[in-house]
Amino acid sequence: MNFKLLKKIIIAIIIIGLLLIIYHGINSYFYNKNSFLNIIMEKKLWIGLYVSSIYFITLSIGSFLFLSIQNASKSGWSIIIHPIMEKISSFIPYGSIILFYIILLNIFNKNICIFNWMNNNLYNPHSIEYDKIIEKKNIYLNIPFFIVRNFIFLLLCNIFYFKIKNISKKLNISYSINDYKKLYSISIYFIIFFSITSPLISWDWIMSLNPHWLSTLFGWYLLSGFIVTGISFITIISIILKKKKLFPFFKESHLHDLSKYLFSSSLLWSYFWLSQFLLYWYGNIPEEIYYFLKREKIFHNIHLWILIPNFLIPLLLLMSKNNKKNIKIVFTVSIIVLIGHYINIYNLIVPDLSNNFSVEITDISPILIIGGLFLYIIFTNINNSKINYYGHPFYHESKQHKT
Repeated sequence: MNFKLLKKIIIAIIIIGLLLIIYHGINSYFYNKNSFLNIIMEKKLWIGLYVSSIYFITLSIGSFLFLSIQNASKSGWSIIIHPIMEKISSFIPYGSIILFYIILLNIFNKNICIFNWMNNNLYNPHSIEYDKIIEKKNIYLNIPFFIVRNFIFLLLCNIFYFKIKNISKKLNISYSINDYKKLYSISIYFIIFFSITSPLISWDWIMSLNPHWLSTLFGWYLLSGFIVTGISFITIISIILKKKKLFPFFKESHLHDLSKYLFSSSLLWSYFWLSQFLLYWYGNIPEEIYYFLKREKIFHNIHLWILIPNFLIPLLLLMSKNNKKNIKIVFTVSIIVLIGHYINIYNLIVPDLSNNFSVEITDISPILIIGGLFLYIIFTNINNSKINYYGHPFYHESKQHKT
């Protein structure tokens, strides 16, 4: 695989994203007479950056969560895929910095603030903007607590990532059972930590954009999206490396098992989607169904259309055992699922920040920039290190795995 050419292509994608922003800036300057500073601080641009940052960091965290689950369950079949999972997880430190910077920028620059609850007037009874509902949530939705818990969450995710990465690297050299036990233990700790904090962080990152709306299922709904996108990308990278003859031990049996996980995680996401939607539809409470009515008005039932790429296509194409072993079908489904879940993240965030829909440069350029950076980091890590896991006690079992 020509990594030098691939890196040049990825860098070109990032440059195109930056050029699109420059073009938008020039166009805005001449037609709307906006200053350069106003263009850079344009709220719609930062909404696009926020959507892309959330999507790619959740994809990376989802891959890391899947890796931890494999370690904790002592699965033998997946060992040869572990390095791929680690490489995809390598975006976590970079994504954390980008996301935390955007959060801080929202706090210190009110012009681009996308978190409505950060407006101090909402808590002032003498202001015309006073909101009694949001004021009651001030014990949780306050800036100091928001910064602290997001910082702790991202910091601990990074600590767990580097810990597991270092133990894996050491295990690959030492062949030590003690290192294997450490890997097992730290993976369990991460799963416990993530299962407790992920619902809270999903409220912060997305649900708090509309503080009037509440869903007790939302954290699990987003968590299932983490997992399905992580598995989809693991599958795509594994297939690409296999095609380029860089992943010789990845066999049909491994693809079959990944496909089963992709199939089941898609159904899990769909279950949470249906549970949330049906409860709100049946209850018909104005404060709850407003969330769906607004999206229906802006996006024309997009919350129903996203079931096609995220549920129907995986269901119909991956139900067959033979299809689960078909590289072309699984690769296609994985790409469709990734696209479908980007649309899902976009649908979760943008309608709460805008009352109209139009695809603009400020929507496209962030995908190219953040997505390009994501791919560059992953393929750089794949190129700079081995993708075999000889030191793991289950390595030979995984190499000889049969369905």
